[in-house]
Amino acid sequence: MVFNIVSFLGFDSNEQRSESSALISENVNNFLILIRLSLYFFIIFFILILNSFFETSIPGITGGKVFIPTENSVFFNIGLLIAFFSLLVFFASKLLSKTLLFYVQAIFDFFIISYLVINTGFAESPFLIFYALIVIYISFFEGIRGGISIILFFTIFVVYTFIYYDLVKDINISNYDFILTISQYCVVFFVVLFFSYFLHKKYAKKEQETAFYEKKLRELENLHELVIENINIGIFVLNSAGSIISCNRSSMEILKFGKSDVIGKKPWQLIPDIQRDMNIVYFKNKYIGYKFQEFSENKTNLGSLLIFQDVTEREHLKKELIEKEKLAFLGEFAAVVAHEIKNPLGAIKGSFHLIKKSGETNKRLIQIVDREISRLELALNNLLFVTRNRSVESGEFSVSNILGGDKSQSKPLLSTILDEFCSYMKDYEVFEKIAFEYDIQNDFQIPFTKEEFYQMFWNLVLNSYENRNDNEIFISSRKENARIAVEYRDRGTGLSRDILDKICQPFFTTKRSGTGLGLYVIKSIMDKYGLPCRFYSIDEVESEGGGFVFHFYI
Repeated sequence: MVFNIVSFLGFDSNEQRSESSALISENVNNFLILIRLSLYFFIIFFILILNSFFETSIPGITGGKVFIPTENSVFFNIGLLIAFFSLLVFFASKLLSKTLLFYVQAIFDFFIISYLVINTGFAESPFLIFYALIVIYISFFEGIRGGISIILFFTIFVVYTFIYYDLVKDINISNYDFILTISQYCVVFFVVLFFSYFLHKKYAKKEQETAFYEKKLRELENLHELVIENINIGIFVLNSAGSIISCNRSSMEILKFGKSDVIGKKPWQLIPDIQRDMNIVYFKNKYIGYKFQEFSENKTNLGSLLIFQDVTEREHLKKELIEKEKLAFLGEFAAVVAHEIKNPLGAIKGSFHLIKKSGETNKRLIQIVDREISRLELALNNLLFVTRNRSVESGEFSVSNILGGDKSQSKPLLSTILDEFCSYMKDYEVFEKIAFEYDIQNDFQIPFTKEEFYQMFWNLVLNSYENRNDNEIFISSRKENARIAVEYRDRGTGLSRDILDKICQPFFTTKRSGTGLGLYVIKSIMDKYGLPCRFYSIDEVESEGGGFVFHFYI
């Protein structure tokens, strides 16, 4: 009935009451046990002090006397009862409902305090204020309904005891003083009630927020665990010592290990070839791609994460792709070979057929044969260079040997080989309109073999001739700081920026009959010796006229 009246006044709803009951836990019951025992020992000490000063009574609140029992056995028996009850509640908390034990303790405290009040002067008893403790913890955990209920029970108990036991004669207090005293206590209890209820609302709100965030945290943890367990990537969590402390299902499936075989081990104990500075390892007939991720805080290593997955299929696809690229390259290579050999051979065959038919020497036809044989020779040399994997032998080339003109080297000087090359080119009548000029300010031994030098400059001259058959070619060398710069330049039309960006790619050509290997071969030879080079047009550097330039440093 009391609860119904309080609900009617709008203080606590059933939902709020259920939320309040949910706040009661085993820790709350244990805390009440601790408070009860502490207060009892404080009371015993307090009573002993009073006995030493006032023997059997002390001045009361309203001027009366507070009776203090002289028999220590009374308080001793109460102490035994409190201790026994506390132990009973402590062990029963493992079996019974926490809320039930909470109410049992409240009832026990109410009767113990009431017993002390009756035996220590009733309305004058200092133990009356202890009812406030029951009001506090009841209203804190059960809301304002519980607090008002305790105050009403207190009022009914005091009035009933006052009327039916006629205790007023024993404590010599008037009806007015009795009512005033009880009213004062009720006012104090109500003030305590509302403060406790206010704290209860704050506490309940915090508990609800905590429960909400704990629920969200559990959901996130479950989701995180679900994702980690079902992701198709292996994950090892390593501590600061490098030992595995956690792993997911995929890691065991990839490596074919059990969890007991993994936990406590170091990754390199499971996979001997694994290293932190690598990212792939071959293990149990499969390729494992992996990565270490370090975790640190304030430069302190907290551990690391090893993430890995089976990349066998990817590696096989990569190898297949490389093989397909090789086949495509060989197909294109074969087409170029067939084209470059077929055309010159066709011209040679036709020319000799006409010479044979005419029965006399034809200078023009012989020039055609000579030119096509040269084209065929150059094409074959370029194709052979592309197919060979050549490297510089140890001791074959050094800058000091070049600049110093080391006689132990078989490489000729630049000026010497240029003389030979120009004489060689003049033997071909097809190049008779090409004008050669060179200015060698700093002569040096070339780092290339004679074959490589001829192949490089033959490709350059052929490009210049095909661009303009009366072209002018200028070759120079000069010292720039500690290096020698060599430059090949013609007076052709030059090339656009888009074409210059692609001219060193294999099989790229702007000519209908070109192989697209000439400049690629030149760039490959330069890369072979680690020499920087550049191809550009004269217009690009804002010089007069036009033309193509090949520039490299020794």
